[in-house]
Amino acid sequence: MALRLLKSFVRQFRSNIITGVILMIPLFVTILIIVQLFQWIDSALPNIIGVKMAPGLGVLITVVLAYFAGLTAKNYFGKKMIDTGNTIIANIPILNKIYLTIQQVVDVVSINNKKVFERAVLIQYPKENTYSIAFVTSENNTDFSLKAGQKLIAVFLPTTPNPTSGFLLYVSEEDIININIPVEMAIKLVMSGGLLSVDQAVKMQSALPTSKKSWNWMDLFKKKKKQTEIHDPRD
Repeated sequence: MALRLLKSFVRQFRSNIITGVILMIPLFVTILIIVQLFQWIDSALPNIIGVKMAPGLGVLITVVLAYFAGLTAKNYFGKKMIDTGNTIIANIPILNKIYLTIQQVVDVVSINNKKVFERAVLIQYPKENTYSIAFVTSENNTDFSLKAGQKLIAVFLPTTPNPTSGFLLYVSEEDIININIPVEMAIKLVMSGGLLSVDQAVKMQSALPTSKKSWNWMDLFKKKKKQTEIHDPRD
């Protein structure tokens, strides 16, 4: 009897430990990413100017600089200063290539709140009858399409489990298979390395709390329209 109770206790103890670890992994990974990002931002400015700063001061100064940069960019003289600065950098060899390329990428991502990935698809990679998740980035590739003699679609093929790195491929439109799932869900599948199925991803998505209105960081750059008061003519 005692041996049976001991085995039951060990089984329950092991099950609770495994369940607890599974629940704690997302929290620990999230905290780790935030801490690493904070440390990187906090150390970036001191490394650039070569001055030691108290922990957290680098992040604070970066936020303040970003605020005033955004504030300056919204007025006439600020825009002229930015245009003049861009003109000067454009005439500096090597630096102009790096700066303007990065600026173009940022503009493509941010202008008009355009999504980086249009939709998730399947392509045959790295060989025939082997399929990988990819994301359509552009369907307007006229020059390449004319040279290839067929319509080519630009897709980004992410790596697992880090979807921020990957390959740019131009794939024939006929070889692209639409999978009709949201981009966010497809990214989760890539990050899971195949451990997560589509059905499981759908259940996880439906279990997340939803708000009536989601906050969009691009709204920070939009000027709020002044509301005009409507006066009753009878007043």
